[in-house]
Amino acid sequence: MIRKGISYADAVRLLGQESKVVKALTGTLIDAVPVLSLFDIKDEAVRLAGEATGVLRDRVTGLNRYDRTARLEAAQAVLVVAAFFEALDELRLPFDPKELRLTGAEEAALAGAGPRPGSMVDTLMRIAPAGFRADRSYADMLGSIEAYHHGLASALTRFVSGLAVRDRLDATEWARAKRAIEEELPEAACRRYEELHRRLASDIPEFALWRDAIERRHVTTGLGELERLLTEVAARTRTPEHRHTLSRAHRAVLDRPIAQSGEVPSGMRMPTLVEAYVNPRFRPAEYGTQDDPSAESWWDQREPSDDIAGFLARHFTSPEATRMPLVVLGQPGAGKSVLTKILAGRLPAGDYLPVRVPLREVPADGTIQEQIEAAVREATGEHLSWPELARSADGALPVIMLDGLDELLQATGVHRSDYLSRVADFQRREAELGRPAVVLVTTRTAVADRMRFPPGCLTIRLEPFSVEQVRRWLAVWNAANQDYFTAHGLEPLPPETALAHGDLASQPLLLLMLALYDADANALRRGETGLGQAELYERLLTRFARREVDKHQPGLPETAAAQAVELELRTLAVAAFAMFNRGRQWVTTKSLNRDLTALLPAQAAQTTSFQAPLSRADRVIGKFFFVHQASAERDGAKLQTYEFLHATFGEYLVARMTRDVLRGMVARETAAAADPFFAPPQPDDGLLHALLSFSLLTERQPTVEFLRDLLPALDREPATDLLVRLLHGAETRTDQSYADYRPGRNTFVTRCAYYTANLVVLASLVADGITAGRLFPGDGHPVRSWPHLTSLWYARLSGKAFESLVRHFQVERIFQHGNRDLIVRYIGDGDHRRVGGFEPGWDEEGTPPSPHTLNMVHFRGDRELDGLAEAAEPAIMAADLRSAAQLFSYSEEAVEHLAAAWRLTRGMRETIEAITADLRDEYRNDPERVAAAFRRATGSELPDAVVETDRSEDADPGRNVP
Repeated sequence: MIRKGISYADAVRLLGQESKVVKALTGTLIDAVPVLSLFDIKDEAVRLAGEATGVLRDRVTGLNRYDRTARLEAAQAVLVVAAFFEALDELRLPFDPKELRLTGAEEAALAGAGPRPGSMVDTLMRIAPAGFRADRSYADMLGSIEAYHHGLASALTRFVSGLAVRDRLDATEWARAKRAIEEELPEAACRRYEELHRRLASDIPEFALWRDAIERRHVTTGLGELERLLTEVAARTRTPEHRHTLSRAHRAVLDRPIAQSGEVPSGMRMPTLVEAYVNPRFRPAEYGTQDDPSAESWWDQREPSDDIAGFLARHFTSPEATRMPLVVLGQPGAGKSVLTKILAGRLPAGDYLPVRVPLREVPADGTIQEQIEAAVREATGEHLSWPELARSADGALPVIMLDGLDELLQATGVHRSDYLSRVADFQRREAELGRPAVVLVTTRTAVADRMRFPPGCLTIRLEPFSVEQVRRWLAVWNAANQDYFTAHGLEPLPPETALAHGDLASQPLLLLMLALYDADANALRRGETGLGQAELYERLLTRFARREVDKHQPGLPETAAAQAVELELRTLAVAAFAMFNRGRQWVTTKSLNRDLTALLPAQAAQTTSFQAPLSRADRVIGKFFFVHQASAERDGAKLQTYEFLHATFGEYLVARMTRDVLRGMVARETAAAADPFFAPPQPDDGLLHALLSFSLLTERQPTVEFLRDLLPALDREPATDLLVRLLHGAETRTDQSYADYRPGRNTFVTRCAYYTANLVVLASLVADGITAGRLFPGDGHPVRSWPHLTSLWYARLSGKAFESLVRHFQVERIFQHGNRDLIVRYIGDGDHRRVGGFEPGWDEEGTPPSPHTLNMVHFRGDRELDGLAEAAEPAIMAADLRSAAQLFSYSEEAVEHLAAAWRLTRGMRETIEAITADLRDEYRNDPERVAAAFRRATGSELPDAVVETDRSEDADPGRNVP
């Protein structure tokens, strides 16, 4: 998408020039310039370009960042136009370009009512490729300029064709002129532009930056190179004597540790933010009206880059930066917020004024200006209005970083889909009022579909760590803690050990989690051989829970400590189920507290202060740093949500708690069965039913994979028998325990559908595939019971849930002990195969479907079944009419019934005839191949209607002749 660039008229004005040419072209001085030549434009543009390449450096020295950028953009626009006309002046044409003059009438026709779209005047007035773009290389910009020159050349051809000079040219001369203008001129103009641009790049550092001709060191940590680049292209000739209060506050953050002291073992040294920050890889993209930045497939089409410093330097020196927000997307833990902290500390004082706005700490329902003012007050303690802040910048360009738009949406539920559009409106207003500002907005990729992006908005997505970035981060970590490792007899964490855990090592915060885990007795190194994902997650979560218990409840006996650890993990699991059963990756504090009360009753927190006590969610969940807390403020109240930094933490905890609840039930069943004097009681499935009757386990496939690893620890036969008993008791269960647990509004029947589907999933996983005979014991025809159960699921599960079940589980039709059966088997992401094929409910000796079957299908109102029934109706009705005809042998009624059947089967007969004709054509080309293929597919010979042979031939190669 090409956005509107600076116009030629604007460029002339910004360079401080008066231009009668511009006024004539725009129709404001027609009478004053009775005869206008295109070379009047050429002379002016060349003059301005010469001035730009000669004295521009002096004219922009001392300007503030915004004015300097505007002046450079104007110079760029003039260079584009001048290059075109200089190349035109040197072009060999069958006429003198100086003859391209407009009479007063022609001038009035072209410019009197304003430039006509596509005209020479219109194309000159708007210079689309003139504006710099951070997401485009210098080569891309050249391509855009050449495309503009092609458009200008085409407009010139149309312009010349309407002048008197065209009438003097014959067809050959005009064809040669068109070819020169439309083919040779654009390339020559682009080469001329490069020459002019090269001259400016030697004097103006911004131009050198944009053509990547400035000296680079490509430092890969801390974004120090960004600060160096921006300092080198600084608009001012001197650094201000005193840093702005905001700049000092943000600079101080760079030297803070990457983690709070309470999150790390005693004696460890946390690297500082600037030491440990590894410059991220990213993908840049320009948003179009039909794009979806929340989709992985959309980002896969964009090329990744590791030059974040160069990209940001180009963006902050581009005119586009003050016209449209830059949106930074990424997954939780990808480093979006840390990027804003590093930026705020790295931007050179004097040229830029960083204003970081954590949206979690400002009024969610406030205007953008109110949010900025609240953040400034929090950071500096000063009550400054935005206009006062802009004036206090003393010409520095404000860079406003709105961090955590996803938190604002998620924590408050406020509908702010227009937030980015409001940001663009804010930037436009402020530029018009003389207070221009750069704005950067961060948000999670997953919620990008909940907001409207301004067309043309520049976006980047932060990428996971590469292998080299993991090595780089661990080098800093290991160097910072070498003394700690030596004192405790530990080895540094090797990159290979961390990289063995894939996704966990690729996110900065999760990599820190792995490093902290290994710092405790080299736990990760000792378990690296043969350590499965489920076992790794168990060790990680258990160790972090144990650290919390030891910190907050020191001195507990080992048994009590183990119970406290399990309570911590069970609480985290309730949070995981809170997200799972609501179909989201996050949960609000209110919902989580309600779930905790329903599933894990505990005494209310006591407090002796005047402050409101922390909620249970805040006390228990909020202390784990691998649980992300999203916050926002609305109506003076703090709103929070919780989310696991990596979704698989929650998916593992769902699988773990399911395993634990099922294991406890099996243990109670086994103990009860050991008493010969009492019949086994009805299983107490209150907790299992509460957890598994709102969502389907297959909706989160990693959860099913974790269950595959965890369930084999159960005793297979008792566990399978229990699950089957629960399946058959689901419709009649009356247990009302855990009735207060209501994460959704499912009715009894819908909960029954989800619960029974989850029970079958578990039974299949425990038994490694379960048959209908096992699922429906005592049923003489278990295969017939299966469709009854799946009909309930189809009717009551969400479309997404049912589709996930069909995608990950396969039903195979089998014969076992001489009887028809089926087996339900987990296939993961494997290809779904229809093993055993379809088996209709009748055979040659049985009764085919009747019109009554069609009535039943119609009654169900299922559109898919309607389609099948409609296709089958002619055959069913024809068979029914033929049976009726047998009651009227040799009578008129019999003939009428048979004729009606003939009419109904017309479509089938036409299809048969078409197939026969196609087979006949194939048979003529290669009789043996067709006969063999037909025999393999049908088990019979080709019908006579296909086989057409010459009577003189002795044999038919398509038939078996004895």
